Amino acid sequence: MTAEQRLAAFLGEEAAPRQDLAFVGAVMGRVARRELATRLSTSAVFAAAAAAGLWACAPALSAIIEPLAQTLLPAAVLLTLTAAFVVFGHGLRPDGIRR
Repeated sequence: MTAEQRLAAFLGEEAAPRQDLAFVGAVMGRVARRELATRLSTSAVFAAAAAAGLWACAPALSAIIEPLAQTLLPAAVLLTLTAAFVVFGHGLRPDGIRR
């Protein structure tokens, strides 16, 4: 064994990692934050535009919706109670005892 080989064995000469994982993680985090900010700002713009559009159409829509609301009230109550039973009664057995 030569002096070079002993020194390499002592120092545990290994190849350097191909990429720095901490750096990659930091860059990926910054990219994800930038994408999140872009998506949130785009969603906020569309939500504001939709709110403005509905606000402008509110007088016309209320004339259409008010008569329908009185007609559809029983169906809405029935659907709400059914949804509540499905959500909250998920773990009930037929004999009424929770698992």
